[in-house]
Parts: sequence; C-alpha cells; structure tokens
Amino acid sequence: RASNMPIDNFCRRMIRLCNIVKAYGATGKMIQLGVQLGGKGVGKLKNDMYLNQVPHNRYVRQYFYGMAADAALEAAILCSQKQLTNRMKITALFPEMNPSMDSYRIGTLLELTRTIAIKLAEQNLRVRVCVQGSMGVGIFTGVPKQLNGVHTLLQRMDWESGEGEENEGMVGDYVNFGFVGKEHVLDATDDTPQDDVFIIICPQNMIGLESSIMGPLSEMVDAAGDRPVILLNPDLTDKISAQGQQSVRGRQERLDFSNSFETIYQFQNIYTSGTSYFPIL
Repeated sequence: RASNMPIDNFCRRMIRLCNIVKAYGATGKMIQLGVQLGGKGVGKLKNDMYLNQVPHNRYVRQYFYGMAADAALEAAILCSQKQLTNRMKITALFPEMNPSMDSYRIGTLLELTRTIAIKLAEQNLRVRVCVQGSMGVGIFTGVPKQLNGVHTLLQRMDWESGEGEENEGMVGDYVNFGFVGKEHVLDATDDTPQDDVFIIICPQNMIGLESSIMGPLSEMVDAAGDRPVILLNPDLTDKISAQGQQSVRGRQERLDFSNSFETIYQFQNIYTSGTSYFPIL
C-alpha cells in the first residue's frame, strides 16, 4: 500500500528490484532495513499468519483479499488521474492460490475476485469479470484446468445482491460477467452504460493447442481504451504448441505485450527448497 514515508517508498522499489534480478533472499533484509530506519514495515506480515497451515483460517484469507482489493481501487483512481497505466496485474500466490500446489483452492480464487469486484463497485464503478473461453481448433479445444467451471461458479456464488441483501441489485448492474475478447467490451449506448473496469481471471496459454490467449487478450485491451484492465494471476508465458504457434515467431511482440502490464499488488512465498513447497522461508 502507498506510504508517505520516503524510507517505505525506497524499500518498496528496492524489493521490486530484488525480485527482478531474482535476489529473493534479499527482500527480507530490505523489509528489516525499513523497520530499523523508522518505516511502517512495507511488506511485513503479521506474526499469526501460519501460511504453512492449510486450509488457511478465514481471517488469513480476508487479510490478503483486503490488501488486493485496496490496491485495485487505488490503482483505478491513479489510472483515472493519468498517473498509472491502465494495464495492471495482481499476483497473489499464497498457498491456497498457487495452482502448482496441492493446497490450491478454487473457492479462494473466486472469493478474492468477488472482494475486488465489490470494492470497485462500491465506488460506483461498473466492473466486468471475465474468464477466457475455450481455445483451440475442432476437437482439440478446451480451457485450462485451473479455470474449468470458473465462469459458471462465478455466477452461482453468493454475491449478496438479492432483494434485501447488503449488495442488492449489484450483480447485473454494477458487476457483470463475460469472456476474454473484444466483443465483451461494452461501450456506452442509450440502453446500457459502459464498463469502467475489467478483471480478467488467470489468463494463460495452454500446452499443445493451436492458439494463444495473446490474440483475444490484446484485442480486448485495445478495445478497452484507457479503462483499467486488471489481470489476476496471469501466466502469459509461451507454452509448447503445434505448428510453432508459440515458438520463435512473434515472441518479442508477445513479451512486449506481457511486460506492458504493471504490477499493482504482489505476494509470493519464498521456499527454502526448490523441490518442496514447505517450509516457507
């Protein structure tokens, strides 16, 4: 989160630099340095998180949900003031959000998405939550295993938007659902208002398919114009594919597009061993 103290801003930038050069072990030292010099402890976690314990306690999930939602709202405000690009990404990979671990929980991903969307909608921003659809050609089509059934679950989960509930009328008015593609970017008309913010859940390429998410995603970002587009836990790296669709050809353009998204919130665990996800450092 933003801090008015110069030492906190310095530590945040240094932590980001350490991540870029893969000096992950130095990030903890930078946090400690900030605390010693009188900062508010940017990046310092509470002592009772117990992230080695899964399923996580509810207050642990709420802690991460709140930070990510606050970051998304602050980024949307900065974007409206032309102080931040409209291409943003959130990386939240605590154990229940990491699909490479057996502790991965799809409900946590959905709850995080709901918290962010509601936080934005409470500020009178119309949010469209999008999930990539089936990719491929002919019988070789499918969606990533991580996203299987997510679009349906999003619409069936409890948004408390029914009559008499806390968020009455929010879904269908301020929160809507869609897929990845320019056709799902709605502009203002006489009948419908335009979407203000787009949240795209875990956009990613797939192994072996003759298509890439890059095409539909880039078209959607272009169609959104200067409106915020927030990628939640994206994986835009190339995957093995037939006919060299994700090979050398066009790689630089794909890298440039992937790097155009600025991180507005990031949390990843550091592990003591490269072959085991526990213990957490």
